[in-house]
Amino acid sequence: MFIGQGNTQLIRSKLKDLLDTNSKVKVCIEVSIKGTNVEEFELITRARANRSPSELSKFENTFGWNLGAYSSEELFDFNIKAYYKLKELVSDVPNLRPTIIAGFGVNESYLLSEGNCRNRITVMSRDDKPIYHPSLWSKEFEQLYQDFTKEAPKIFGTQFRKMPMYGIKDLFQYAWVLPSIIQACEIYGSRWYDAKYADEKGGRNIALEKAFADILDKFFLVDNKTYYSALINWKT
Repeated sequence: MFIGQGNTQLIRSKLKDLLDTNSKVKVCIEVSIKGTNVEEFELITRARANRSPSELSKFENTFGWNLGAYSSEELFDFNIKAYYKLKELVSDVPNLRPTIIAGFGVNESYLLSEGNCRNRITVMSRDDKPIYHPSLWSKEFEQLYQDFTKEAPKIFGTQFRKMPMYGIKDLFQYAWVLPSIIQACEIYGSRWYDAKYADEKGGRNIALEKAFADILDKFFLVDNKTYYSALINWKT
C-alpha cells in the first residue's frame, strides 16, 4: 500500500545500486493483493479494526505516513496500484520483475489439493458464492487481473495465464484465522460454510462447492509454501 501511494524512490535507488554492482542479478517484487473488492480487503487486512495509537505510531515511524488517515477504499486502491507503480520503474531499473500474487489466505483451503484439506472448508459467502468468486470482483481488481494475465505469460511463463493464488489451511489454531472469521461475520453476516460439518447445518451446499471451480479457472496454485516468484523464467 505504501508503494501504491507512489513511494518508490528508495526501491529505485537500491535497484540502481544493485544494477551497477551486478547487472546479472534480477529482483522479483511480489505484490500481495488482499482481496478482490473492498469488503474482502477489510476482511483480510482487518482494515475496519480500531488500531491502537501505539500500532499506528509504529507504522508511521517505519513508513513515514499515517495509516489511520486513510479509508478502506483508499487503502484497497493503493494495494491495487502497487503493481502499476512498480511497473513504471522497469524502464529505469531493468533488473526488476514485479509480479502479483492473490494473497487471499484464510478460507481458501478447499482450493488446495495437498493432504486432507479438501475435507474441510470454511468460506464466507455472499449470494451463495464463495468470496473471491469472479462475479464479486470489483472493476479495479478485474482490470488488474486482465492487465497482469495479458503480460505476465510473456515475461514469466505460460502458467501465468492465470494469476497465482496463495491459499492456506484455515486451521483454527492459526492466530489470524479466528479474528478474520469474526470480522467476516461483521462484514458478510453469519454466512459461513464448512463442508465437514455441513450435515449439522442442514446439508451440503453443492452449488457453493461447485462455485470454487470458477475461482480455479482464474487462479493457479502449487501449494501453501511455494513463493510464486520461484517459478519465474529468469532467462527473461
